[in-house]
Amino acid sequence: MNIAIIDDQEVVRYSVSKILKKATHKTFEFSGLENNIIDSIKSNKIDLMVVDVMLGENFSGIDLLKKFRQRHINQPAILMTAYTTPTNMIEASKIGIKDILQKPFSKEKLIHLVEKYNSKKYENIHTLNNIDEEFVGSFETMGKVYEKIGIAANNDLPVMILGDTGSGKELIANLIHKNSSRSNNKVVAINCASIPKELFESQLFGHEKGSFTDAVKEHIGLAEAVGEGTLFLDEIGELDISLQSKLLRFLETKKFRKVGSNIDISFKGRVISATNLDITKQINQKNFREDLYYRLSVLTIQIPSLEERKSDIPMLVKHFIKKANKDLKLHIKGISNEAMRFFEKRIYKGNIRELRNLVYNCVLNAQEDIIELENIKNLESGTSYKPKNINLEAVFDDMIEENGIENIKTTYEFIEKSFFSTILKKSNNISHLSSYLGISRNTLRKILKAYELI
Repeated sequence: MNIAIIDDQEVVRYSVSKILKKATHKTFEFSGLENNIIDSIKSNKIDLMVVDVMLGENFSGIDLLKKFRQRHINQPAILMTAYTTPTNMIEASKIGIKDILQKPFSKEKLIHLVEKYNSKKYENIHTLNNIDEEFVGSFETMGKVYEKIGIAANNDLPVMILGDTGSGKELIANLIHKNSSRSNNKVVAINCASIPKELFESQLFGHEKGSFTDAVKEHIGLAEAVGEGTLFLDEIGELDISLQSKLLRFLETKKFRKVGSNIDISFKGRVISATNLDITKQINQKNFREDLYYRLSVLTIQIPSLEERKSDIPMLVKHFIKKANKDLKLHIKGISNEAMRFFEKRIYKGNIRELRNLVYNCVLNAQEDIIELENIKNLESGTSYKPKNINLEAVFDDMIEENGIENIKTTYEFIEKSFFSTILKKSNNISHLSSYLGISRNTLRKILKAYELI
């Protein structure tokens, strides 16, 4: 490997260089204060940097590495320091440094850490590609979806996106918008399940000052704020039936009125909706208007679940590693074959969202710059359920026996309410709980509100 040794003391540079040369590595020495150090790192195709924490009175190795990162020099680094303080360890972690050499260190310790980054170990792993897309999927599994995205992007037909929770419906809506003639305008999303029905009209259409008790000033609704962009109606299948006629009229006339106003405002945007519910079933159960469905679904896009596109998992895993590297400021280079096979065989109740969360956790907890099977198993073992010797079937049997089979709905609701009441006592963080359960935050909120737990 080509290794840069960066230390303000020449004797340290010489000693480290001597050890690494004997291990057949090529070394390049820097004090860290050279004006052309960035160009030298790039031109010498450095694979690894060994950097001292203190390079001068007011300049540290961490400062230098931050400067490198800003110039897109993302090679891995090992820090050397005589004093490991919480501050420098935290700062090192923030820029993705996992290895610190405590001075004085042995030759064996140095060689052991350096060999972790030897390029030979990358021969049997899945490395990352340079493709930078927000949404990925093969033609075999997603070809029909891509075709419909193209049709939707080419015109202003109302689009309804259907798919399980966590399958990527909002990403599809954003892709349609990004590839349409409206791409210079914004996407505005409204979650039809999370807004109380009393406030829905105000949120969507806006209100005039004094139009109701809390209307202390005029409010611009999302239908007006979106301008010529895309209005995304998420979880449309859960919109209260009493509001659906008002939404239908808005879609038919392309006009709306603020609450408390008698002036029509023209809607200039387009509408895309999405739901994880079986809309046909909702219509049959009189929970969703059939005429509203036809108005919203001139074009429908059905997104396959992750279970239906398991062949895409390697592609998705590498995509999420790249995104995690960017979001978390880390530099994972790939994933081992064993770890990838684990991802491919695993079942994901929460669909792509669950896969993404697992990948991000693996990136955060990887001990080196490759995700190994051990990283995943450590996470899974830490969260897996280890039941005590409780016979739940017997408990449920007693409850059904006592209440009667004809009252199983009431019994089920009692069990479910008790379960959610218990987990809320452990944590009231809705985002975390929904992620653990593999459902959306809004779905969890709806359940908790139904049981009057929030």
